[in-house]
Amino acid sequence: MTTLLRFVHISDTHINPDTSYIKHGAPTPLAGTKALVEAVNALPFQPDFILHTGDVVYDPYPEAYSAAEAAFEPLKAPVYYMAGNHDDCGGLQRILLNRTEDVVTPYLYYQMEINGVQLVVLDSNGPAEDPTGNIPHEQLLWLEEIVSAEDTRPLLVAVHHNLMPVGAPWLDDWMRTNNGEAVHGLLMQAGPRLRAVLHGHIHQNTVNYKDGVLYVSAASSWTQFMSYPTPENTEVTHDPTAQPGFNVVHVTTDGISIRTHQFQVR
Repeated sequence: MTTLLRFVHISDTHINPDTSYIKHGAPTPLAGTKALVEAVNALPFQPDFILHTGDVVYDPYPEAYSAAEAAFEPLKAPVYYMAGNHDDCGGLQRILLNRTEDVVTPYLYYQMEINGVQLVVLDSNGPAEDPTGNIPHEQLLWLEEIVSAEDTRPLLVAVHHNLMPVGAPWLDDWMRTNNGEAVHGLLMQAGPRLRAVLHGHIHQNTVNYKDGVLYVSAASSWTQFMSYPTPENTEVTHDPTAQPGFNVVHVTTDGISIRTHQFQVR
């Protein structure tokens, strides 16, 4: 067994430049992000990169992305971003990715190879009523070419919205993608080379396994959602007992391991 990648998965920082911004009974997003950066930098190893699965800011204004740029600047590893339902695709690229002429809209999706591992990033902000997600048809065609190719590289797929149910009615019926089953059907074509599908959006750690596909979400650095699997829970509710966190993902030649980390916001 050879280690190929060891990276950090973060999500849903929801940064707002207002240092007094309070919502859902949680500490300010900037305080959560500061604690997140300190916790990641304190890890006893240097991550290959940091994967942010969206909702970088709460309101997609330039000032918010400038605040995010400043907050993430101390990180010791490069950050790969994607757009969440609270993000602006163009603003994210112009400020956080320092792009000018090569800004792509309305969707930011891409693939890259890192240390022999293929990383595929989807944009789940297609036609749907927010906060529901959708993977646009053009991306489905693009993804099908990738998963059906004769390729032996380990594969990771990242997306903001949850594709599969997670066992909480409001997260399953209101928050997830409206074509998640179609995407899941495509992902199955990749077979065992698909190590995991990493996502955010639901503000909690979950692990789901279906038809050989592993789905793993990362906690928010800001507020965690209450998600007891009962029909009575049908709205966004802050869970005061759940700590913010992130995941460390370890990809090897023959598998994957994911460790959940938590931290406190002072």
